[in-house]
Amino acid sequence: MEKMEIKLMHDSFTEEELDAVMNCLRSGEYTQGRIVKEFEEAFARWNGSKYGVMVNSGSSANLIMVALLKEKYDFQDGDEIIVPSVTWPTTIYPLIQYNLKPVLCDVDESFNISLESIRRMLSPRTKAIFLVHLLGQPANMSEIIQLCKDKNIILIEDCCESLGSSYNKIKVGNFGIMGSFSFYFGHHMTTIEGGMVVTDDSEIYDLLKSIRSHGWVRGSSRVEKYKALYDNTDFIFDMMGYNLRSTNINAALGLIQLKKLDSSLLVRKKNHELFESILRNSKKVKLQKVNFGETTSFSFGLLCNSKEERDFVLKYLPKQGIECRPIVAGNLIRQPVFQKLKNKYINDICLYADAIHDNGLYLPNNQFIDEEKVKYMAEKVIELLNIYEKLNIVNSRGFKNDLLGK
Repeated sequence: MEKMEIKLMHDSFTEEELDAVMNCLRSGEYTQGRIVKEFEEAFARWNGSKYGVMVNSGSSANLIMVALLKEKYDFQDGDEIIVPSVTWPTTIYPLIQYNLKPVLCDVDESFNISLESIRRMLSPRTKAIFLVHLLGQPANMSEIIQLCKDKNIILIEDCCESLGSSYNKIKVGNFGIMGSFSFYFGHHMTTIEGGMVVTDDSEIYDLLKSIRSHGWVRGSSRVEKYKALYDNTDFIFDMMGYNLRSTNINAALGLIQLKKLDSSLLVRKKNHELFESILRNSKKVKLQKVNFGETTSFSFGLLCNSKEERDFVLKYLPKQGIECRPIVAGNLIRQPVFQKLKNKYINDICLYADAIHDNGLYLPNNQFIDEEKVKYMAEKVIELLNIYEKLNIVNSRGFKNDLLGK
């Protein structure tokens, strides 16, 4: 099969997005304003949520959610928040920054947090679970929701890699009190940089808007209680906040991308089903456990049988034109920054997370990848693993490089 070029991130912009940006620039309305509000409302509707708060990244979305926990629920320093050990670091950084204690749990075959690990790590100080839906696959919601109810634990969701995924026909982000999304360039849809928090709680919505914008009361329902005290309430601040706002330009892109999202997700799901059908019976790889009625397939996640095989595939797959990478950040406990922060968190023994860290990688999936490219990727993975097996059989000094191709 002729060599193909398959990238992890694909430019999805058309003339429609370019026109939307130019119209925004011509309007003279650049910073957060009418178009941001329009996108927030459209996205919340699409996701089945009441409210949306747009920010400048998914990481910022996580940050304002954690700030909200401290502001509204009076979490105390040292209170414990359960998180998976396999996620992006900015799911966990805000917890440490707000003097909360992350409790890093193991994951399971879905690459999502393990219910058994959660139960092992519960304590009287557990106040919340910060759930992550990894690589497009929702976590085990039924049992986790029941556990939260039984233990009176707050649930929040990181949906940055699972836009549109659903559990029992309910889209992620609607199970906890709030959920975060990312519109980074390489995600399901993009505003180049951008993020969103959704919630059904009007008070949370009100507070999130203020945390996003300096902590001021402007634009919130709280402004009413200050009108008797101040002639002008536009510059009254009553809580800590940041400047994490996005722009009308980013939101204009989001409105166009949102129109295309449903059809894009269908292509991703079809691609993933094909990829799994080719590799599911292979003994050379173990695929992420995916429910095709739930996933929106961020990528094709898999485990090799050893770190050496994984590293070999990571090295040589790009030479076949296929971009690939380790799974998210692996087991965060093993990242240098978390080695330096050992006194800031607690962790379970995370054996499956270690397997992902050492043996895991993922391949691209998006709406521009067709059946031929899916088959090409699956075939090249197996081809490289077969070459690796031959390398192990013969003396490496006598092995000819032409087996790896040019």
